[in-house]
Amino acid sequence: LRQLDALKDEFISLVSHELRTPLTSIRGYVELLEDDAGLTEEQRRFLGIVDRNAGRLLDLVSDLLFLAQVDAGQMTFDLQPVDLEAIVLECVESSLPAADAKRIALRAHTERLHEVEGDAARLAQVLDNLVSNALKFTPEGGRVDVRLSAAVGSAVIEVQDTGHGLDASDQDQLFERFFRSSRAAENAVPGTGLGLAIAKTIVDRHGGRNAFESTGDAGTTVRVELPLSQRKLARSPKELAA
Repeated sequence: LRQLDALKDEFISLVSHELRTPLTSIRGYVELLEDDAGLTEEQRRFLGIVDRNAGRLLDLVSDLLFLAQVDAGQMTFDLQPVDLEAIVLECVESSLPAADAKRIALRAHTERLHEVEGDAARLAQVLDNLVSNALKFTPEGGRVDVRLSAAVGSAVIEVQDTGHGLDASDQDQLFERFFRSSRAAENAVPGTGLGLAIAKTIVDRHGGRNAFESTGDAGTTVRVELPLSQRKLARSPKELAA
């Protein structure tokens, strides 16, 4: 069984790696074609469809490759002082077009924190996955709030939506790979079930914790806690406690 599992991981890693180059090439040539001023509106629409679907495939390949590298023990993190407030604000700003398209009010609520030691790119990936997931499950006219605050010794990120919520029977599996909730199936919400699993993996590798609260038809709040720099904690514990 261990050999079969290793072969599966190797196969996923190999296929994912080999698919990235042709998909990147497809998107590059589509971009070149879109620069042609002589295209009709219909041709531009067709190219847009090709680009979107190639992008979805590339995202899936990247997710599979990430998990394969984690399983093989090959995933490394570049830990540096990270400005979490900047990451949250950048994520919300880049997600605004998707929110506006569904008339969803997307807002950030942040406060300045002591530094976190982390991989900025990976933590940005966590935020992108959480916000993207919240927007997918929130119907038109809803609301998504992204909050960054401090607890004793931790930075706390919360992404709260007014979406469909989770059935009680689904809640134990929320962070499992390829898990698709019954609400996602009922409402034909697209996705692979990898976003939250990847977010959990990254948070775990940073020594953090994941949690959530969800009520059917009343939305879901996903909570991430990341340890603050021990150097800063040693210098100003009273300020953190406040």
